[in-house]
Amino acid sequence: MAYGSSSPQYYCVVDFEATCVMPRRADFRTEIIEFGAVILDGSNFNMIDEFHEYCKPVENPILSPFCKELTKIQQETVDAAGTFPVVFERFQRWLASRGLAGPNFALVTDGIFDCNQILRSQCEVSRMSFPGFARRFSNIKLHYMQIMGIRKGRGQPTPRIPDMLSRLGIAQEGQLHSAIHDARNICRIMEALARKQRATGRPSGFPNNETLKANWVVKHPSD
Repeated sequence: MAYGSSSPQYYCVVDFEATCVMPRRADFRTEIIEFGAVILDGSNFNMIDEFHEYCKPVENPILSPFCKELTKIQQETVDAAGTFPVVFERFQRWLASRGLAGPNFALVTDGIFDCNQILRSQCEVSRMSFPGFARRFSNIKLHYMQIMGIRKGRGQPTPRIPDMLSRLGIAQEGQLHSAIHDARNICRIMEALARKQRATGRPSGFPNNETLKANWVVKHPSD
């Protein structure tokens, strides 16, 4: 159920890639190493602009072999990047330069992991306040399941980006687990879902349907 019914003027689709280890460790705090974002026009779902930067991790500065294999991000790339606070400040200036402020845009993510785990962990590492605009956001997985009439059973994973693209008849573009490629593909999923909404006489839109959850833990990697 959406926490509001009005469609915003803009959508900002974000995706993060972060430091990771396998097997997972409870004491390992993830840090953002790639920040991808795309602004969509809320009236027609056309892409307006993109933001893409890498970030230098500071608590665990050396990328694990698993992380490099998963994301294809190399050590020298993050070594040459700015730290997250520097990159985030540039992101905020970019949003403002495009006129995104306050209630005129919704943040869109592929699931709840980006805000509830990755961004929260990064803010703890960087000793930053959690950004207010990310406390309520639009989870495209939930919108997709609602529009497509999919019910998830207990313990079942939510659909991944390749699953949604395939079901919608869209070829995947770019590399999975690339923040900017994933953000672009989420935009393509949104545009296809909007067409389905309009075809059935429903208004097209993806209002906020998630809030930041206290004490949230990963239940399934695809969440």
